[in-house]
Amino acid sequence: MSLIYNSIVSVLQRINIYDKRNLSYSLKISLLINDGKGKAILDIGAGPGYIANTLCKKKKVFVVGLDIDRRVFKSNKFRLFHPIVADAHHLPFKNEVFDVILFISCIEHLDHPLTAINEISRITKRNGFCITQLPNLQWLMEPHTKFPLLYFIPHRFSSIILKSSRYTSVNLKATLKNVILWFAKAGFTNTQRKKIYHDLKIFKLLPWPLGWFLIFHKKSDRRISD
Repeated sequence: MSLIYNSIVSVLQRINIYDKRNLSYSLKISLLINDGKGKAILDIGAGPGYIANTLCKKKKVFVVGLDIDRRVFKSNKFRLFHPIVADAHHLPFKNEVFDVILFISCIEHLDHPLTAINEISRITKRNGFCITQLPNLQWLMEPHTKFPLLYFIPHRFSSIILKSSRYTSVNLKATLKNVILWFAKAGFTNTQRKKIYHDLKIFKLLPWPLGWFLIFHKKSDRRISD
């Protein structure tokens, strides 16, 4: 299992796919925010803060980077954003304080996604929006573990595979259909959906993308518990 994973990751690193992906995400998000001047932005699951830092360089914005692991912030010596260590299920902010929420490669790692989305709804201003990146967990090769067709394997076996991998917190319920439904329950409308291929044009020949960029606008306040 680990040999397959390490081999695939090694190839992806050699073709620089991860740096290209981060740059692509940053550019897409920068365009989606438009001028962004004066906006308050929260990046949930910010990691070292590549996207948050890029936005600070390009826009006149106030950016908070939030992650549950305080170690990720120690590696960034040239931090331009404001780091917060907290759990996405319990966001330590007042109601309706952010114009934009970034939810990039995060939702599929949460035990209770709807709880986190309800929290996002609570802290997002009316008519604000959430930019979500969702990997396709139903793809031919599950994007985290690199295991083929993991989504379609019975749960008792897929849970064993997940436990044996580096990714023990992949929530296979985070499908496109469910994520759109969860956001709708929390008062958001899905206004944009863009397929992601990570510059690997050959995959455009397949009917399934590697993931999606989704924009959700907050129109009402209908938070629902799991």
